[in-house]
Amino acid sequence: MPKLSHSDYYTEPRIQELAAKERAEQGFCRRVKDFVVGRHGYGSIKFIGETDVRRLDLESLIQFNNREVIVYVDENKKPPFGQGLNKPAETGHHYTEGPRIDKYKELLKRNAEDQGAEFVSYDPIKGEWKFKVNHFSEHRLDDEDGDD
Repeated sequence: MPKLSHSDYYTEPRIQELAAKERAEQGFCRRVKDFVVGRHGYGSIKFIGETDVRRLDLESLIQFNNREVIVYVDENKKPPFGQGLNKPAETGHHYTEGPRIDKYKELLKRNAEDQGAEFVSYDPIKGEWKFKVNHFSEHRLDDEDGDD
């Protein structure tokens, strides 16, 4: 199994799930599809395609810092292209709570009010913003720029 003990780091599938799948289907961990490693509040990295995750010491290989992710901190441990984690990957930030989400939610509330709508909810996991309107009014572009 890959090694990961930092509480703010995570994998998808989770290490417990990987262990269960390996027990059920020997060799599963040799070919984990779209394996993800992330750090809460910093972002994640998805390794595209199948990845052999057996015996990877993820803590020593991947480091998440403010606005950066480093894979193979020690260049001497980096395998040839296509092996281990030295392969195509996508990085991203996925915030589901905290000050950034709260600030964005307030912005959505103000935008709804400015448009005469009532803010209902925002789901950061789905990226879904709900608002309610009493009716839809006609809006003409020439009214916006002052030309009549």
